[in-house]
Amino acid sequence: MAHYEFQGSTVPIVRFTQIGSTNAEGMARLQRGETFPVWLVADIQTAGRGRRGRPWTSELGNLFATLVLPNPAPVANLAQLCFVAGLALRDAVISAAPQIATEHMKLKWPNDLLIEGGKVAGILVEGGSDPHGRPAAVIGFGVNCLHHPEDLPYKATSLEALGAPTAPDRMLEALDLAMAVRLNQWNAGAGFPAIRSDWMRHALGMGDQVSVRIGEREVVGRFENIDTRGAMMLRRRDGVAEIITAGDVSLGKPD
Repeated sequence: MAHYEFQGSTVPIVRFTQIGSTNAEGMARLQRGETFPVWLVADIQTAGRGRRGRPWTSELGNLFATLVLPNPAPVANLAQLCFVAGLALRDAVISAAPQIATEHMKLKWPNDLLIEGGKVAGILVEGGSDPHGRPAAVIGFGVNCLHHPEDLPYKATSLEALGAPTAPDRMLEALDLAMAVRLNQWNAGAGFPAIRSDWMRHALGMGDQVSVRIGEREVVGRFENIDTRGAMMLRRRDGVAEIITAGDVSLGKPD
């Protein structure tokens, strides 16, 4: 498997004025046999996607970037990349937008960055394989640098709205360096205990009551931990521990 010892400037950047989805382009490149990490960056996406295929608003002035990772780890460890990427994104915002107080930055399980309670960025990790059957992954980042959507069922914000205007290229530069550091810390999964520990220090709702929407089902309980795979460990009201691998988290639920 690969162990990425790259520094920022050694990772090629492929730029698009407009593309459907940088993640979709990344997966296509992997299926064609791409063998080196590459950043795919777009000014605008016409078919951007979030988790579960949800559309992702793409406004000019925000960052839309995907890191293509051929053979980064055994397939069982690929889900851990959500936490690697979340920490790297937080590191990058601290570097690129130092005006923002770090205590206002929280990581929402499994893959969002919130600042002052508003979603400022999302991450979409997708796994696949290359033509030889080796595991591969793409990590897509959507960062609200200049704009943020208004008509959402949750609060969203942007770096501009937070008083920290940041150009997409500056954010990409910081993210590139931060991903290099965090990927090497992760070491294809061998370093996940340290990643997990770091992530939990900045987790939104850790130790608090949360509700998790899983399809049509809602689970309410205390967010106790994440396990060695990155799944949420929730203690339900009836005292039963439940392991959740995917879902939409909301803070607080009246008893």
